[in-house]
Amino acid sequence: MVEVVDCFCGIGPWARRDPLLPYRPEQILELMDYFGICRALVYANSATEWGRAAEANAMVAEAATKSDRFLPAFVLAAHPHEGSPTLSDYLDRMRECGARAVWLWPQSGHVGALWTWLVGQRLSLCSELRIPAFLHVEGVSPDEIHRLCAEFADLRLVLAGVPYGADVWLYPLLRSHPNVHVCLGHFYIPSGGPERFLKHFPAERLLFGSGLPKFSPGGLIGHVMYAGVDDEARRKILGGNLMRLLSEARL
Repeated sequence: MVEVVDCFCGIGPWARRDPLLPYRPEQILELMDYFGICRALVYANSATEWGRAAEANAMVAEAATKSDRFLPAFVLAAHPHEGSPTLSDYLDRMRECGARAVWLWPQSGHVGALWTWLVGQRLSLCSELRIPAFLHVEGVSPDEIHRLCAEFADLRLVLAGVPYGADVWLYPLLRSHPNVHVCLGHFYIPSGGPERFLKHFPAERLLFGSGLPKFSPGGLIGHVMYAGVDDEARRKILGGNLMRLLSEARL
């Protein structure tokens, strides 16, 4: 039986929340049960808009203490003011709660999330410690991603929110940067399905991500389960690759 581990799952309120969408940790666990998801790497929904990294990280850390099915992912924010959390403070908190991944959010509230002169220390440290960094690429140009990967070649980068039909730039990017991975789901389904993708790249490059609670993952899970790939590739895509990346982080 394939264990499904989700790499892209949000918890907690948004700045502008749809009242019909569940967001409390217990509600997310119910959704995970419904779709057969064993565990999920979770980020705080507020981190995508508010930019309050310390509060967002505290939320996912608390959720992880209440259920070991939640794997916390942090945001490492830049703070220019005296007395604010330092990078060492963030890493200490990650160690305390068992966080092994970080998110980069270039959306509103995170100006400069991809300015390498500003975030270079954080990205260098993630590279050195083998901490996987997740990037939602909505609004990010392929050229920006390429420059980021070229400057931080050892960074284990996972691209989420890749649009459908992006193969025209995604495939050359993956060929140029072997440490780049792709979140299968939310938006991205390879043209021709996983079968065609695996003709070009190993299964280790794909990670399943549901997009919960904004998106329903049932169809995508079925898409992978019934794809014309072998069981080992299926196991890696639906959770094995994520768990491997997290286990290799040196925290």
